[in-house]
Amino acid sequence: MTEPLREAHERASWAELFFDLVLVFAVTQAAHVAVAGESWGAVGQTVLLLAIMWWSWVGTTLSVHGVEDSNRQRIFLFACGLCMFVIAIAAPHAFIGRALPLILAVAHLVLRLLLWVEMRRKRALSQAGVFGSWVNPFTITLVAAVLLVIAALVPEGGARNALWIVAVLLAFGGPALLARRMESVQFGATHLPERFATFVIIALGETVASVGSEAAEAHLGVMSWIAVVLIFVLGCGLWWLYFAYGFSAVEHSLRTNQVRGTVVRDVLSYGHILLVIGLVGVAVGARSMVEHPTATAHGVNAFLLPIGATLYVSTFLFTRWRMFGAATLGRFIAALVLAALTLASTLLPEIVTLAAVTAVLVGLNAWEYWVVSTGRPLLLMTRTRAN
Repeated sequence: MTEPLREAHERASWAELFFDLVLVFAVTQAAHVAVAGESWGAVGQTVLLLAIMWWSWVGTTLSVHGVEDSNRQRIFLFACGLCMFVIAIAAPHAFIGRALPLILAVAHLVLRLLLWVEMRRKRALSQAGVFGSWVNPFTITLVAAVLLVIAALVPEGGARNALWIVAVLLAFGGPALLARRMESVQFGATHLPERFATFVIIALGETVASVGSEAAEAHLGVMSWIAVVLIFVLGCGLWWLYFAYGFSAVEHSLRTNQVRGTVVRDVLSYGHILLVIGLVGVAVGARSMVEHPTATAHGVNAFLLPIGATLYVSTFLFTRWRMFGAATLGRFIAALVLAALTLASTLLPEIVTLAAVTAVLVGLNAWEYWVVSTGRPLLLMTRTRAN
């Protein structure tokens, strides 16, 4: 087997990083919906908001991928950033009333139009056929954006929520439905992993910001201070799971996979949104645990930290399976333990649940570090191949 050619490392441009700053605010605004609503419905609305923000960010990232940093690209990114800024401002009221939901939907539609025109101009997804380059994942997200405009015009409630769900499912289904069009697109093995890792950092930062803002405004007792320390250690454990080994695994997979579009779709686009949702769940749940550390879990938000941690760890099983055909046994066991802690959290004080989740993640990281540093192979859960 020939060694894959080494590629130059493409750094994110300053304009891309400026665009990411808007996402920091946007993620905070989406999380605010769950914090304020304190219901499973509010959590679902947060997931829907994160989904359109995420898919808009993915589209913007792919549209400038492989393009030389230029004034034209900077202006394009600034225009997309303005649309995202408007979306973020209106996000907490996306499902209430009519004016702000319509402003959000129109800003999202303009952003999707910008992305569709840019990809048409670049002919990045052109392919012979009846429709040529007219029908691609960016076209489908444009249709989804129109559905959100319609949703803003209908009365709030079940009909609006249903239209949002259909729009999000349609947008996320585009790359899967038109998978063959992604096969011909050339993706770099260094720039995209770095860009998606940046979003993970943004979501991790939401935990620090959420807990920090809550702690700064309250008079904390001893148990609350212990909770703050545990949450920071938990954040370090979540960081370690991704950046110690996961990030380099994505880069390696992109370099060695013959169809890089599959990795971009399944691991980066689909897998990373699950990571982000898990991290935002941890952030919202952590805020609740600082407020009531000795209380037994009550209310929806109290369950979100163990649920978010479970989703985060479980996602690595999916992404590694898609990249290498096998998940690690250690992370599978950790995910099962975290799921059990989620079920048991109704019987435990919140700080006990927090300490247990933190211990599981720190223990998993320590185990993986020991295995790798001593040269032992990671135990894998391999899939069987049909003959």
